[in-house]
Amino acid sequence: MRMRTTSLLLATGVIVAVICAAVVTPTPRWKSSDDDLKIEELAKWALAEMKQGLQLINVLRCEEQDQGGPGIIYRIMLDALNRTGGMGHFTADVYEEAATKVRTLLYFGIAR
Repeated sequence: MRMRTTSLLLATGVIVAVICAAVVTPTPRWKSSDDDLKIEELAKWALAEMKQGLQLINVLRCEEQDQGGPGIIYRIMLDALNRTGGMGHFTADVYEEAATKVRTLLYFGIAR
């Protein structure tokens, strides 16, 4: 009986530790971005990185996800013109490192 009680207490302790660890490390959440000039600059940069001759018409919306110190991921929904004058809706995910301001285009594609 004593061995069973000890095993039960040990199992309970492990479960509590796992639950506490899950609570301590939350997933970063997306939040709306308000810096219009910065977002427009990032949108133009993302279009230039694609090297497809797309021109920014309008930024529709932007969300950002803080990565806890190293940088921020910006998800930008935008309208752009192609070389033949056709308009498209696109999504760009841009990572900007906090310390160096170095940017990386993580994703660019047609918006759904």
